[in-house]
Amino acid sequence: MRPSKISREELLQRCANTFKRLGYHGTTMDALSTACGLTKASFYHHYPNKDALLKDVLGWTHQRLKVSLFSLAYEEGSPPEERLHDMGQRAKKLFQDDSTGCLMGVIAVDASYGRKELMEPIRAFLDDWIAAFAKLFEPGDAAGAEPKARQLVADYEGAILLARIYNDPSYIDAVTRRAIEQLKPTD
Repeated sequence: MRPSKISREELLQRCANTFKRLGYHGTTMDALSTACGLTKASFYHHYPNKDALLKDVLGWTHQRLKVSLFSLAYEEGSPPEERLHDMGQRAKKLFQDDSTGCLMGVIAVDASYGRKELMEPIRAFLDDWIAAFAKLFEPGDAAGAEPKARQLVADYEGAILLARIYNDPSYIDAVTRRAIEQLKPTD
């Protein structure tokens, strides 16, 4: 029986979902090949091992979020408060969605215990998210923009986790509201 064909995009999407659901250590090549509708042998033609695949999944996820989420911070046509609001709404949708979810957070927890080489792409993702938020804070507080942005990413990561645990996206909305308040000029 000949294996079905799958696009690279679809393969990465399905594998991202599998890694997110099972974590790094719980994900096997069998689980990944099954998720993609491929035999294990044909799956190995795409990727020689789980680590090579995961690096591509992390890079693909990072690029998707760079385009669909982080880019909103750089759209100069609207005030920072509006851009942050839009980012918060988009983040809530993306991070509650099965296609992206909190993959970086799931892998970061697993990677911190013995898979240090996986931390580099996760750091790059977080650095881009921090840079996007810092862009929004710079006009009102150039010196404090990066520390505020780092705290905001930490707040979002915590809110994403709580939203998933309690099935309540209001945690993400609350972080967005607090961040917008920080953007407002003080008299």
